[in-house]
Amino acid sequence: MKVKNLVIPGILFASMLFGQKASDIMWRVHHRPKWKDMHAFMTLEIISPSGQRRIRKMESWSKTNPKTDETKMLILFLEPADIKGTKFLLHEHKNREDDMWIYIPAIRKAKRIAASGKAGPFMGSDFSNYDIGGGEYEDWNYKLIREEDYNGNPCWVIEATAKNKKVVKKSGYSKMVKWVRKDNYMVVRTDCYDRSGELFKRIETNKMEKIEGIWFETEMTATKLRTKRKSVMKFEKIEVNVGIPDRMFSLSALR
Repeated sequence: MKVKNLVIPGILFASMLFGQKASDIMWRVHHRPKWKDMHAFMTLEIISPSGQRRIRKMESWSKTNPKTDETKMLILFLEPADIKGTKFLLHEHKNREDDMWIYIPAIRKAKRIAASGKAGPFMGSDFSNYDIGGGEYEDWNYKLIREEDYNGNPCWVIEATAKNKKVVKKSGYSKMVKWVRKDNYMVVRTDCYDRSGELFKRIETNKMEKIEGIWFETEMTATKLRTKRKSVMKFEKIEVNVGIPDRMFSLSALR
């Protein structure tokens, strides 16, 4: 039996290539090389539309499991005095929902952040808890929509659409459009669309550094496009592969 050659229309073939390429690109974004662990100090500056500024100082620790590529992160708030001692703990999981807790020193209790709460603001800023966690590769459908330069760097522009309503509820986003640098697979801009499909927030990478051979975002800005309020996150005094013990990321240590 002779099988005829399969002819695929040009438009369909191109869309298949673009879809596959977009997912491959985003896989590399989410699976970039990581250090074994990292210790750093962070500054979070919240800037109102009128220019009023609130500054929060933090210390952070993170550690990645080399077998599963899952990361744990602990953030301790140092300033101002009213939130000093507050802690945020993240346990990332590849095959189920991430676990997040916040420890509130005033009541001496750690509270789990529900999946629906991940869309909420991170400590009153314009970054969400979902933004801090980084999101999951598997939650989104990817499409390459164009290629262009951004701040002088060639980028892929990729649309990430939520796979289902559960993802929309968890993340607070129906879709995101990401500018990914071609040379290092770093996301330099993300346009975030709310549950109704309206563009409402932009996250930009202002600075990045190559530390121990790995690229890392050292300054990022999240801007609410409707209100013009924004938050700037900066990382300083970064140390990597310092041998942080697992007990740093336990619930008992959080309390």
